[in-house]
Amino acid sequence: MAYAPTQLAQDPQYERFLFSPVGEDQRGTSVTVLSMLARLGVDPWGEASDLAKLPEGAARQRLDALLGRFSDVQILVADRGRIVAKLLTFLPRQTTSAKSPGDGPEIGIAFPPRGSPLYWIIAAAVLVGWIAVLAQGQ
Repeated sequence: MAYAPTQLAQDPQYERFLFSPVGEDQRGTSVTVLSMLARLGVDPWGEASDLAKLPEGAARQRLDALLGRFSDVQILVADRGRIVAKLLTFLPRQTTSAKSPGDGPEIGIAFPPRGSPLYWIIAAAVLVGWIAVLAQGQ
């Protein structure tokens, strides 16, 4: 069965990462990665997806930089490295699997980006075809 993200394009494979706590703010409220990213004005699911695609070292640096910018939770520098390492274990990693010779080639459909002129060309062709069919019926 093919993977389908949830309604709001909020991929559930990132939930464990996003709902992990990073500490408590000044009011004693537990702060998760999701709320930290939202407070920083960063799209949580987009950032989680980007981090998962990066090599581990680059993901570690990027997440460490985000935690460094976040001042609502007082995190010691030594703790920040440990927290980053722990959080990165919750991200799904892209794995390269060895294919057996009998698997055959992977077949996928490549769609153009939204807003591409190709969509308008296809829509215009469908409209012209529909008008032609209606004109023949009269």
